Amino acid sequence: MRARTSREVPPLSGVTLALAGWTVSVESEEPSLEELLLRAFAAFRTCEPARAHVRVLRPEAPRPAPDVRCLPEPRPVSGGGLRVEGEDYVADIAPEGRSATVTGEGRFPVDTVLKVMLAGELARRGGLLVHGVAVEHLGRAALWTGPSGAGKSTLGALWAGAGGTVLTDELVAVWPEARGWRAAGTPWNVGVPREAALCVVGTLGWDTASRWEPVGAGEIARVLLLNALLSEASAAGRRHLMGAASRLLGGVETARLVFARDASAAEVVRARLEGAKL
Repeated sequence: MRARTSREVPPLSGVTLALAGWTVSVESEEPSLEELLLRAFAAFRTCEPARAHVRVLRPEAPRPAPDVRCLPEPRPVSGGGLRVEGEDYVADIAPEGRSATVTGEGRFPVDTVLKVMLAGELARRGGLLVHGVAVEHLGRAALWTGPSGAGKSTLGALWAGAGGTVLTDELVAVWPEARGWRAAGTPWNVGVPREAALCVVGTLGWDTASRWEPVGAGEIARVLLLNALLSEASAAGRRHLMGAASRLLGGVETARLVFARDASAAEVVRARLEGAKL
């Protein structure tokens, strides 16, 4: 068999995903990576045509992955598009997020590029990709955001334990529509391919008794802006982030959920969502 030169690329296989109404195919020359993605994103697979494409290539000289991973800022490049670069991978995303080429190994570079591309897709709709937990009841969703340790995963576990649907407990896709805002689950950590009308955006606090506290949009905005993914590290990207956050908080209820680590947390949220206006 003739040896493959550095200019040759073997046939790629892949998987197509549906994320918050956006479809993207991921193709890799590594069968092991495809198998990993098929397992990790099984619930989000689709047979619909892909609107965007990601191609994953092996690096010529692999570098060891760092002990600590972080999501780098997507930076604009000359001629349009974005570059996302980590210690052991590099990715170039074409203008309008229709295609990307990732050179690296493992799942992390693919996850990173998908998050950046999804954030860009939501930005084009006027929406955001937010680090938080979103729960759903009767077609209504509440989104809670905050730093690590704020209680997002704990609230998600309590809600699931009470029989509720957790859309996602890591990254929540939100975008405006004619009658308000929508929230959708994503495949990272806990997540399901469902969406609902977004009624509430808030923050979390701990106490021995669970309760709902109305708060002003300005208080929530400070936390939301720190926990929304920047679609690109530029003045335009920051303007979009602030504008979308302002419109979101002007269109939904804002609140603080102070909760105990028991079933009362789910009871308070459920009661509030049952009375929320669509």
